[in-house]
Amino acid sequence: MREVLAAGWSLFMAGLPGVFPWVLAAEVLQALPFAGPHNSLLNTDFSVFGNLDSLIRALIIGALQAFLYSAAVQRLAALVNAGQDKGIWNALRSTPAVLIGYLGYEIVVIVGLVLTFAVFMLGLFVLGLVPALVLCILPLAPTAAASTALALFIYPAVLERRGPIAALKESSRLARTAWVRVSLVISVPALVLLLVWFVDNGQELIKSLFEMRDLLTGLSEQGSSPDIQALLSRLPQQSVKPYSAWALFNAFLGAIAWWYTLAVCYAEYRALKMRVDARAEESSRH
Repeated sequence: MREVLAAGWSLFMAGLPGVFPWVLAAEVLQALPFAGPHNSLLNTDFSVFGNLDSLIRALIIGALQAFLYSAAVQRLAALVNAGQDKGIWNALRSTPAVLIGYLGYEIVVIVGLVLTFAVFMLGLFVLGLVPALVLCILPLAPTAAASTALALFIYPAVLERRGPIAALKESSRLARTAWVRVSLVISVPALVLLLVWFVDNGQELIKSLFEMRDLLTGLSEQGSSPDIQALLSRLPQQSVKPYSAWALFNAFLGAIAWWYTLAVCYAEYRALKMRVDARAEESSRH
């Protein structure tokens, strides 16, 4: 694990001049006025599908981001394999697979989180708060496992020219060969992303937690359906963040976090590929 993280950090530093600008461009797109309140399909918000204008904007921004991230992965691989940069055309050709693959990944995660919330609410009403939190492990554990298994899909999609389903399957196949290490390695950039997210959303999160506390207190005191519905309507809604210098600053922080994630995950992907290829070669000898 230490070797992979060290290799990822080396790639992170080496790619700052030539690769990071592609990631930065992808993240800044989300902060521009054209992106609208829903940003893009790479920040999946299902409410976007209820508005044609938002959906069109999200599709355009999502496709541009998929292209920019494909180009970044290609340049990243060229850092390790000098002279093997396949040009912009390959990144463009990989764009649909990256976009569709990411949406598939997000759907798996969102379905798991929705099930987790449903189990929590059911357990809360029937058993109480502490048992409800314990029950959350049942849907949350497979969701975490699935997100780990599919997290490397962008590399086979771009570097091996695989379609979205094939790329997700290849990511899962590689992750299964070293499940614990992959989970631990991915958790490091995940914590970095979480920290950056908290910088941007911490104030709203704290407000939401207080509102959720009031909601749970109200649910324990009021049991009729109309009262419950009224309390649920008080759940905090996602706010629209206007275009501003603060949004650009957060986009810059997000780009740094995502570039580090890309570098670390590529180091893990490359290590897994070398391990699998070595095993295959050894098996062929026997």
